[in-house]
Amino acid sequence: MLAVRVNEFGDPPVLTCEEVPEPVAGPGQTLIEVDSAGVNFGDILVRRGEYFGRTALPVIPGWEVVGKAATADPDGTFQAGDRVVALLDGEGYAQMVAAPTGDVVSVPDDVPDQIALAMVIQGATAWRLLEGMEPGDRILVSGAGSGVTHLMLQLARYRGAAESVVIASSEEKADQVLGLGADKVVRPDSDTPLPDQISACLDGWKVDLVIDMVGGETLQAMLRQLRPGGRAVIYGVAGGVPAKVNTGALLKNGLTVSGLWLGHPGTIALREVVAELFELNRAGHLDPTLGPVFPLDRASEAHQAVEQRTGVGKVTLRV
Repeated sequence: MLAVRVNEFGDPPVLTCEEVPEPVAGPGQTLIEVDSAGVNFGDILVRRGEYFGRTALPVIPGWEVVGKAATADPDGTFQAGDRVVALLDGEGYAQMVAAPTGDVVSVPDDVPDQIALAMVIQGATAWRLLEGMEPGDRILVSGAGSGVTHLMLQLARYRGAAESVVIASSEEKADQVLGLGADKVVRPDSDTPLPDQISACLDGWKVDLVIDMVGGETLQAMLRQLRPGGRAVIYGVAGGVPAKVNTGALLKNGLTVSGLWLGHPGTIALREVVAELFELNRAGHLDPTLGPVFPLDRASEAHQAVEQRTGVGKVTLRV
C-alpha cells in the first residue's frame, strides 16, 4: 500500500510517498480502508522529531482518518463496509490503517469526510476543554486561528456562556471569530502590555475559565484575568515557550491550572463525544472551519499550509 513516511526528521520535503507493508489488526483493532486523513499541528512536530515520545524512525504521521471499516465491531456499533472515522495511535497517512476499535465511530451519510475529520481531534478537544464550563460563565481564549477555537466558541454559545473573549493576532482572524460566536476580541499591539489590553477589553470583569494553546507571556497575561476560584486549561504551547506559573498567586486566589491530553479519558467516551458532535453539526449548531484538501502525495504542501498558517481550518489529505 501507499503511505507517507518520514525517514529523517526535518522540513516538509522529508515527507515521502512510498510503498509500505499493510498493517495487521491486533486484538481490539479494526482495519480501515482510508479515504481521507486529517492533518494536525502535532503531525508537524512528529515530522520534525519534536513530538513527545515520537523519536523513532521511520514514522508515518497522522492521527485521524475517515474511510470504510474492513471488519465489524464485536459490539455492533458498525459493520464491515460502513463509513467510519477514527482516532489513531499514529500512521494515518496511508491507504490502510489499524485503529483502536473503541475509537472508531460510524459517520452519518450526510456528513462529508472533511467535516467528519474536523470532529475528531479538533471537535473532541473543543468539547473536553469546555467540560467544566457552566451556563453564564465568562471565558477567555487564545488561538483565534485554531480550528479548535472555532468549534469551541460555537459550543460555548450553545452551552450558554455569558461572554467569550478571544486573543487574535490579526484583523482577519478577529473578524472570523466574531462571526463564530466571540463577543469581544483582543488585538495585541506593541504599545500596551497585554494584561492591560485584556483587562480593558473585559471592562474590569474577571473570567471564570481561561483556555490557552499559546503559552509564554500570553498564558501569564490570561491567568491574571481569572476570578478567585477560576480555572485555566492548557492544551498547547504553539508560541514555543512554556509559561512560568506563579504558584503563590494560585494559592492566594484558589486557582486551578490543568492540562488537556485528548488520549486521556474524559467524562464520556470519545465515541460518544464524536457522535454528539455529528448531531450538533447536522442540527446546524456546529460548523467547522474547513481548509484546503491535498492529494496524499502532496503531504509536504499540506504541512507547509499548516506551518505557514495559509491553511486555516481543517487541512485534509485525499487518500
